[in-house]
Amino acid sequence: MIELPDNPIAVQLYTVRAEAGQDFPGTLRRLAAGGAKAVEFAGYGGMAIGELQALLDELELRVAGAHIPIAAWEENADAALADLIVAEGEYAVVPWLPPERRGSAAYARELAASLNQWAALAKAAGLGFAYHHHDFEFNPLPDGDGASIFSIIRDETDPALVGIEVDVYWAARAGLDPAHLLRELEGRVPLVHLKDLGPAPDHADLPAGEGALRWDEILPAATAAGARWWIVEQDNPNPADPLADALRAIRNVERLGDGCRVSGDG
Repeated sequence: MIELPDNPIAVQLYTVRAEAGQDFPGTLRRLAAGGAKAVEFAGYGGMAIGELQALLDELELRVAGAHIPIAAWEENADAALADLIVAEGEYAVVPWLPPERRGSAAYARELAASLNQWAALAKAAGLGFAYHHHDFEFNPLPDGDGASIFSIIRDETDPALVGIEVDVYWAARAGLDPAHLLRELEGRVPLVHLKDLGPAPDHADLPAGEGALRWDEILPAATAAGARWWIVEQDNPNPADPLADALRAIRNVERLGDGCRVSGDG
């Protein structure tokens, strides 16, 4: 049984990939020293998984989950899941759909079938499972009679197995109301990515709490949707100090989420 976290805020390490690429263990140490309590992996920085797990224990960092590329699922899903188990992670997440697999409803239905299979493997290993979306999944498919990749994933995967890692920024970039999307997916959102929407015309992604998104609506909706982990992330953080962006986002979400957090005895 997964212990419910007192503090549900994690950092997606893709945010600090530049620093992590130079010094992965040092980056984890700096995040922990700055107040991070949990992480979501996007690769393990070349560390042996046993050494990484020992470092996580030392730093008292929990592991919300890991982004595992489709190639890893197709080539050796068991090995990918085994690494996540050693790291004491909770959720295995499919993070990205390559452009060549986005063009038709047939591809989307193949993906949905694969997600069901991979989710069953994750469940058998004692792990949760989710798919992380961007904006392109919401575009109508040319042969889908109005369907999109997202609607096919939503409708053709087993809701008891396949969760959705809602990214509120990308939902907004797709023209959706993130809080409304979370409410529509109630019970299927174990993890949510939190980054903010910058001003036009670029709409750059900003640390959560520093842009245009309505956090007073989003965070309660995330809790109601069942989100166990609120994961701060930026695709394009301040290149001069991405770690500072991540830590500032944590503090912002702590402040914004006061009173509507996931709570428990973890």
